[in-house]
Amino acid sequence: MTVYAQGALCRRVARGTVPADGQVRVPGLPRSLDPHSLRVRVLGAPGTRVTEARAEIHAEPVDEDAVAEARREVDRLTEAYHSADARRDRQVKRIEEVGALRPVPPGRKREDPHRRTPVDAWLELADFVDERLTVLHDGLRELDDELRRLEHEMDVAQDRLARASTDAPASGVASSYTAVLTVRGGAGAEAEVEIEYGVPGAVWVPAYRLTHRQGEDSGRLLLRASVAQRSGEDWTGVRIAFATADLRRRTDLPRLRSVRIGRSQPAPAPSGWREPPAGLSDLFAGYDAAGPPPEPDVVAARAAGLVAGGPGEDASLTVGAAYGA
Repeated sequence: MTVYAQGALCRRVARGTVPADGQVRVPGLPRSLDPHSLRVRVLGAPGTRVTEARAEIHAEPVDEDAVAEARREVDRLTEAYHSADARRDRQVKRIEEVGALRPVPPGRKREDPHRRTPVDAWLELADFVDERLTVLHDGLRELDDELRRLEHEMDVAQDRLARASTDAPASGVASSYTAVLTVRGGAGAEAEVEIEYGVPGAVWVPAYRLTHRQGEDSGRLLLRASVAQRSGEDWTGVRIAFATADLRRRTDLPRLRSVRIGRSQPAPAPSGWREPPAGLSDLFAGYDAAGPPPEPDVVAARAAGLVAGGPGEDASLTVGAAYGA
């Protein structure tokens, strides 16, 4: 199971015999499951594969005796916890009594002579106290372990009682998801199927603890994670991994633009400007050499004289002079 910044990715393993028709149903998945995140694969069975997987909602009547059974379980564990706590108190008193054992020499009167200290007896008493305390402390550790176990079981039972009494639907019908699988290639054989799905109701928060002893040059940094979830499942005893990514973020592969492989070509010029054609400046070279255009009256008079005189060498020269030739 992997818990992300928002949401979690859960994995379950189901074992059983594949029926002849290949239809396998895995019930009991949480109602908060995202149907689009369902993924299934077959483990350790070559040739067996899952060709179809879908999530269906399954509804069943709520067991009315579940609340009473959960309450009886809480009462039983509470009584067992109090009994173990009382045994621990008695064990602590025994340890205190044995630890208080001390050798006490008898009183001596003034006229009595001095007595030698019974060292052997004192040593035997010390050995007895040590052995007895070792046994009593071992029993105390066992009682502490039993108390922690009963406390954990009592917390779980109280949580189940709260869920059974407050989370029961008003309609009297409880709903959950069922994974419907189509398995091919392993009819009649044992198979192990891993089901993966996402749930939104989970979050984790990191907590850091730095310890440093005075006079030392180094310290110890401890990272802890606090997990909260409302997925409808019991995560007690599961193996959890943590990630800082967002489970709801899309992870589609980007679309790459096509790249052509071939001979290198120069980049095209911008479409708003182009080089002028060759010889464009020579096109207007004779325009400036011709000078200003003649007056209209002079041109008309000379044209009339040309017509009257007829074609000849002088007339052609006169017309040419009129145009500045």
